[in-house]
Amino acid sequence: MAADSGKDVIFVLTREDVVECARMKGIPEEAITDDVLRQVKKGVDSGLECWSEVVKEAINMALKS
Repeated sequence: MAADSGKDVIFVLTREDVVECARMKGIPEEAITDDVLRQVKKGVDSGLECWSEVVKEAINMALKS
């Protein structure tokens, strides 16, 4: 996840983050086109539809430690 200077921002995913994930899979940066980025964004968006549940669980875990 890319660093962000806004202290109220919890999560940011940048193109560079996507490219780094691609590199980890042996996929060259050139393969990450604007169309691929749009598809990745759709996938992340739908994967995070239940983001509030993830946040609630993270809060519970943080308060337990």
